[in-house]
Amino acid sequence: MGRTARGLMADPVPAAKEPPPAEAPSLGELLELSLTALVNAPGAFERLAARPTPRPGASFALALMWGAAFFGLNLVHVAISSPGRLNGFAPWQLAAAAGAGLGVWTALYLLGSALMFALGRALGPAGAFDRALLVAAVTLAAAPAQALIGWAPAAWPVPVLVAGWIASCGLRSLFKAEAWAARGACAVLAAAALGAQYGAGVLVGRYAAAAAPAALGGPTAAQVEQLQKQMLEAQALVESLPAAGAAPEKSSLDLLRVSEDEEAPAAGPTKLQQLKAMSAKGEAVNAKADALGDSVVGMLDSLEPMLNNPAITQGMSLQQKSDFKELKGLIAELKGDIAGKRQVSAKDQQAQMLKIQSLVLRMMAPGAKP
Repeated sequence: MGRTARGLMADPVPAAKEPPPAEAPSLGELLELSLTALVNAPGAFERLAARPTPRPGASFALALMWGAAFFGLNLVHVAISSPGRLNGFAPWQLAAAAGAGLGVWTALYLLGSALMFALGRALGPAGAFDRALLVAAVTLAAAPAQALIGWAPAAWPVPVLVAGWIASCGLRSLFKAEAWAARGACAVLAAAALGAQYGAGVLVGRYAAAAAPAALGGPTAAQVEQLQKQMLEAQALVESLPAAGAAPEKSSLDLLRVSEDEEAPAAGPTKLQQLKAMSAKGEAVNAKADALGDSVVGMLDSLEPMLNNPAITQGMSLQQKSDFKELKGLIAELKGDIAGKRQVSAKDQQAQMLKIQSLVLRMMAPGAKP
């Protein structure tokens, strides 16, 4: 008995080992939790609250990743929807624009972090700036969704509302803010962001409408002026042609027919001379018709750069877009007539060209409202 007691005293029971302290989440975990926050923001921030706050560098890297995804998706959208818009930029220009965009993105991220820190300290008992950086970085996971909305413009408010919900959950979990206070503050911020986004869209649309003719460059104004000149020349050629429905002149066959009781003309040109004169007149008419065709072809060629410009319809009103569609149809029809050498009366051809001129001038009118 005594030996047993001494043995127990000699061999004490070892104390239970404490679990190792939790480590801050890595960048990969932060990326995973950011994606989780898009569908389950409370659960993602509960996991983050149970771990040490990551260093500012990790949160900053996460924010830059979301910024790169945002700009990359927008670039892909532009390349797919309007490939011609990127042809005028060199690779270094695109790289410089991307660098400038990320610089602006960083400034907005730091501004948003400062706002989250101010709200967290005002609504919660405590919280460090590192947590504000984390909340802002996780909230930016909604930015790529905003870029994807470009394919579904009607859903543009959704990413902003999701970002407001994520921010409110971050304030509740990391700054211990009251639920109603955090939601109310973030709802106000989301409403302000939606209003700013809508106002910016309206301003951009008006600027694009006003700058559309200038954006196409001086060539459009020169093309319209050249078009007017060609129209006047074409109209003069049309008017110089024989009018449709005029009384037909005597043909060469009529001149060769000699009536039995026809008396020889006392004086005047011989029948051979009359044949030569009519032949020369026909050649002149054909030359004028060819000149008219050349003028019309030149007019159509001058319009080709404008019609093939993919950015021409940007900022146009609905009426202008309808005029543009009708203009392309008329030009295609006129080209078909010329290529197929179909006989079109001078009156109809003149009406076609006047209609084309009217559509061009109306379509390029500045100051049209979308």
